[in-house]
Amino acid sequence: MTLENHEKNPVNPGQESEGPRYTLEELKEHAESLFSVKEEVLDGAFFGAQDKLFTVAEAHTKIEQFMKAKVD
Repeated sequence: MTLENHEKNPVNPGQESEGPRYTLEELKEHAESLFSVKEEVLDGAFFGAQDKLFTVAEAHTKIEQFMKAKVD
């Protein structure tokens, strides 16, 4: 199943409707082609949010925030 052909998922309460939503596993399968990162980066960026659904735009934002986070 490709993300482009995936049916729309119901919107989680409190999240904007910007298009179809995908599970973290679906996004991880396409991490390199969509975000130019390895699956492991999504593990870090989405730590604690495994059971939620995300748009590609939301995932991209979370990945950018994770990659720019300051490490002490």
